[in-house]
Amino acid sequence: MSGRGNLLSLFNKNARNMEKSISSEDHEIDSGLDFDNSGSSGERLLSGHNIETDLITTLQNVNISVGRGRAKLIDTLKTYDDTSNQFITTEAKENNTEKTKGAELEAIASHNGLFFPDLIYGSKGSSVDIYCNYLKLTTDESKGVYNYEVRFFPPIDSVHLRIKYLNDHKDKLGGTKTFDGNTLYLPILLPNKMTVFISKVDDAELQIRILYKKKEEMRNCTQLYNILFDRVMKVLNYVKFDRKQYDPSRPKIIPLAKLEVWPGYVTAVDEYKGGLMLCCDVSHRILCQKTVLEMLVDLYQQNVEHYQESARKMLVGNIVLTRYNNRTYKINDICFDQNPTCQFKIKTGWTSYVEYYKQYHNIIIKDVNQPLIYSIKKSRGIPAEGEHIQFSLIPELCYLTGLRDEVRSDNKLMREIATFTRVSPNQRQMALNKFYENVSKTPAAQEILNSWGLSLTNNSNKIIGRQMDIEQICFSKTSVSAERSAEFSKHAATNEMLKVVHLSKWIIIHLRNDTKAATNLLDNMKQACKSLGMNISNPTMISLDRDRIDAYIQALRRNITINDQIVVCICHNSRDDRYAAIKKICCSEIPIPSQVINAKTLLNDLKIRSVVQKIVLQMNCKLGGSLWTVKIPFKNVMICGIDSYHDPSNRGNSVAEFISTRAQNNLQKIWGRSDNV
Repeated sequence: MSGRGNLLSLFNKNARNMEKSISSEDHEIDSGLDFDNSGSSGERLLSGHNIETDLITTLQNVNISVGRGRAKLIDTLKTYDDTSNQFITTEAKENNTEKTKGAELEAIASHNGLFFPDLIYGSKGSSVDIYCNYLKLTTDESKGVYNYEVRFFPPIDSVHLRIKYLNDHKDKLGGTKTFDGNTLYLPILLPNKMTVFISKVDDAELQIRILYKKKEEMRNCTQLYNILFDRVMKVLNYVKFDRKQYDPSRPKIIPLAKLEVWPGYVTAVDEYKGGLMLCCDVSHRILCQKTVLEMLVDLYQQNVEHYQESARKMLVGNIVLTRYNNRTYKINDICFDQNPTCQFKIKTGWTSYVEYYKQYHNIIIKDVNQPLIYSIKKSRGIPAEGEHIQFSLIPELCYLTGLRDEVRSDNKLMREIATFTRVSPNQRQMALNKFYENVSKTPAAQEILNSWGLSLTNNSNKIIGRQMDIEQICFSKTSVSAERSAEFSKHAATNEMLKVVHLSKWIIIHLRNDTKAATNLLDNMKQACKSLGMNISNPTMISLDRDRIDAYIQALRRNITINDQIVVCICHNSRDDRYAAIKKICCSEIPIPSQVINAKTLLNDLKIRSVVQKIVLQMNCKLGGSLWTVKIPFKNVMICGIDSYHDPSNRGNSVAEFISTRAQNNLQKIWGRSDNV
């Protein structure tokens, strides 16, 4: 066939192939297997290109005088053929050039044994070699993370029972799984899209249907991989505090303070440009060698009348560790009307705490008159089952964790603790190698990773970085070098501030017993302000008779006026509830800058000068002033920052804050906003 008949047949052939291609694409989307379509799509494009070539070749052999109708169309298609050939040739050359460049860069990277995320280099400063605390995770191509939906007939509401009945068929699923009650993850693909198991429950049949959904992409599996490494750390006998893991077998002892420093790690798996990586960093946890009972005895000897109130203030909200099971609990309350001889119900009947610990933990409780500690945790069931579980703990078996206020205030002790907690880059690298060695030499840990097709490689990523030149810190009338350590606090306390806000009308609120602390603050502020270039007037002094939260609140509401610049509250001790109440009034109800100071810091004659200097610098910033600046190499720039806060006591509420500069060539003018999210 020639002429118009051949042209028409080629168009029909093209249309039929396009319909087949579309129907094929629709079928693949329904299947959900979208990870192996590269070959089929390439074939469809190739077939379409061949049809177009046949069409153009036929048109080349058709000779028709050019007019305004079909001949004009054919002439246009001939012209398109010449342009298309040029375009295809040019595009092929560009693709070949890009592939050649990419191959050259990859060859350079592999030859040097380096990891280059973007291969972009700067020019300022000097070049340095940097090692990252990341370990590469390689995946087995024969395995993956397969997502299944599990349904029970008849339906079962209890998550615990769902897990129990599915575990009866664990061997048929390959032995390795992760199941949360609804979604099942397996490292293998089951033979059928629908797998059905039958379980016997009370002489009745329970049908478990496992429906294949999809194969998860690597970036969607990071949560599962983090759970796997939690299991690895548990196999290595590490103790979990929040998201960090600590080794109780290698504590560093500080005998004078009766403290222990537990070394540990914080790990996180995520996908990066270099592939799947495990970030591993060093962490430390402080534990007290004294039991909670010993602390209660000390409090009782110090103040018999207010013993219970002092004990609650000191202990409630802290985290304790029970060494017999290496678990942590948060203290919610102290029950002084109960003791270890009280009875509670277990599966076999009623028993006392003394008998329970002797029978199940082989521990003999010595003091039977000590109070009990209450800890409340939420159950891990579905929201409908989310009841609170109450744990009753024995103070004699509990050890306080973290740093207490008396420890933080002891500078000598803090320096001794810092010798263990402040580690150098070389020590971090050694700790990273030790972590890899522990995981690789523990068969149980290797089994957890291998069952999901993961393997850990110790190729500490080496990258090339830039060490910037030393910056000049600019004050109002002079500039100083930041030095390599970037420590210039002594210059900030002795040079005139870049932008000063003079203090003319302000308020000091203090207890009558802390009058000396208030006087020390005012006298030292006047001395410090001379070198900082700040003028300060006498404040409105308000004395309180009682150390109560409502007394501070009433004083703030009665005395703050629209002309006041800042209010300073001197508190007798550190209390979170008092601090929160003051900040709530000064941030929400009566917006005004505020400064809360512990009176004890103002009574130390050896340190009061440096303390007050830092307080003045903080107050100047809160009033809108600036301490110093650095030279910005570009103009008309806006610097933005964002941060978030997650309330640990109320996980449903979070606060996001956005802040930015809002003036050209002036990085000191700030605009900020906070919102609940």
